[in-house]
Amino acid sequence: MTIEQIKRKARHRFRDNGGNSFSLTIFVASILFFVFAFFLSIKIIFDQVGWGKYFTMKELRSDYDVMLFWAVMLLILLPLLTAEWWTVSRLYIDIAKGSDFVETKKYLNAHAWSYSKKAVQVSLAVGIRKIIMLLPAVGGGFGVYYIINKGGEQLSSPKLLLLMLCLGFTGVWTGLFIRYIISLSMMPFIMCLNPRAKISKAIELSKRLMDGNHMRYLMFVLSFAKFVPLFILIQPIFIVYPYYKVCLVTFAEDILGDYWQDKMSASIRRWRRFSL
Repeated sequence: MTIEQIKRKARHRFRDNGGNSFSLTIFVASILFFVFAFFLSIKIIFDQVGWGKYFTMKELRSDYDVMLFWAVMLLILLPLLTAEWWTVSRLYIDIAKGSDFVETKKYLNAHAWSYSKKAVQVSLAVGIRKIIMLLPAVGGGFGVYYIINKGGEQLSSPKLLLLMLCLGFTGVWTGLFIRYIISLSMMPFIMCLNPRAKISKAIELSKRLMDGNHMRYLMFVLSFAKFVPLFILIQPIFIVYPYYKVCLVTFAEDILGDYWQDKMSASIRRWRRFSL
């Protein structure tokens, strides 16, 4: 399907399940608001007891206590947020299918520990791969920074040549990194459809399915850029975001083709039958 055909199909799905889409978006917004309120409350309390340094960027770069504080906070929050993100991603698949996600939510709540553990494992596996892929571009960017800021007021011919090489290398590798990110874009859908799938096989399948579809995916995502200015008004987010998610699921369904096999639905039916 073309991008317009995908959007047309997604609009029908979104219109038929607008209530569920809106409620799920409210749930996502409430999580973000809770995280914001949590850190704001901690900041206010710390300011009152004289621990304001824990929320200053200068201290974060130099004070090991502040670094440890934020490391612990991230270790606590990131797994929780990761599990919720995967849950929401799964529920949007149900919305795009026209299914009632209540049963899916009950199933995920009943298997919260195993599902959350798998979500964290998948996120770690993908995150580590992305970081490793990004490191050469970071190294090239650091080389550009060092030459410009530490190379003196005047650049000699060798330094200028080295600067051009670093710029070229950083640009090329950044492009490769973006291509790699797009190659993994189907992986979350594969895992949401079948949480028992092996992570390595899901990654390889995503790469194989996205081969030749990188530009198509990029154009699909960029087609939503026209809605970004509306986010200033806040309210359009609650319409644009769920519409985008339904479009993304529809796009993934088109890419996966015969590989779109919702094995979690079968697990939910078995669980419901034996839990009665």
